[in-house]
Amino acid sequence: MPLARCTSGGGDGGAAAIWTPPFCTIVAADTSDFSYLSCLRCELALPDGAASCFACGGAQPAPSRVYRLLLSLATHDRVVPVVLFDRAARTLMGCPADDLARFFAAHPGSARAAAEALRGEMCRVVLRSPTRNRKGAGAADERLRAVSIVPLRDGFRPVVDALRTLYPRG
Repeated sequence: MPLARCTSGGGDGGAAAIWTPPFCTIVAADTSDFSYLSCLRCELALPDGAASCFACGGAQPAPSRVYRLLLSLATHDRVVPVVLFDRAARTLMGCPADDLARFFAAHPGSARAAAEALRGEMCRVVLRSPTRNRKGAGAADERLRAVSIVPLRDGFRPVVDALRTLYPRG
């Protein structure tokens, strides 16, 4: 999808376009499949349950769950599908993906509540077009990527804080 008001990262022709709409509203979030297991050394995506990285042989540190959060963002003139990887997603979620996965497992229905907590949030976001040179890239690689995201509401609380209020320890 061509981006209005986008800039290229340089004159090399292979740089991804950057787009910064004035503001966006989160209209939907997919919290059903929000993370994946990754090697902390080489950042390769690993199959669930992997104890070490088969590519770099890294067993230390152990693989960790990282965010791949799918959102639909409404701008002033369109709704765009966006993927937030670990750094950007932590801004909204307020905790590491491992912690949120454990919370969802311990509290049935909390994944749906997390999606509801995000719906309607206004934010400023810097988007980058997907890179197209990765072999075997999945559908998430066709989405715009959020390089950074900043909630605009004064009283914004990360999603995990809202969930802890809804699901107190018992």
